[in-house]
Amino acid sequence: MQIIKEKLEIDETLNKRINNLLKFLNIKSKLTNGNIINISKTNLAYIEPHKLIINGTTYLFFNNCKNVYINNLEQSILLNELEKHIREIK
Repeated sequence: MQIIKEKLEIDETLNKRINNLLKFLNIKSKLTNGNIINISKTNLAYIEPHKLIINGTTYLFFNNCKNVYINNLEQSILLNELEKHIREIK
């Protein structure tokens, strides 16, 4: 069994929104690209989300998704509420 990772590019609009938000809040952080993970000889695939880590909190993003997941896929907020959430934990 072989695991194949392919880099998943961040949607340009999402990247701009997040980078502008970070500049506005004066936070230095980096958005890390996600991956598409395939297991060879199967039809199984997993999409690893894009990650942004701020003060020990990991925010997970998917392209074309309006939700932002906090630390894991159980708790989510809308992308529009991300600024408010970052200010609260800052």
